[in-house]
Amino acid sequence: MRQTVKVTITNIVNFGAFCDVTIDGKVYNGLIHISEITDGYVANVSDHLSVGETVDGYVISVDESKNQAKISLKNAQ
Repeated sequence: MRQTVKVTITNIVNFGAFCDVTIDGKVYNGLIHISEITDGYVANVSDHLSVGETVDGYVISVDESKNQAKISLKNAQ
C-alpha cells in the first residue's frame, strides 16, 4: 500500500516541482515530475502548484543514500 504524505512545494521548474516531504520522521528532498501532477495534460506547472503550498501526495520511491523521494499527486486527494 502506498504511503500518503503532506508535501510543501519549494521550487517550480519546467519539468515539475521540488518539495520537502517527511517520511517516517525523516525529511527528504522530493521531486514531483510534471507527469505525476494530474492525470490530464500539464502545460505549465505553475497553473497547478505554487511555492509554499502544502498538498497531499504519495511516495513512489525513496533513495536513502541521496536523501531524495519521488512523489506523485495523482489520486492523492
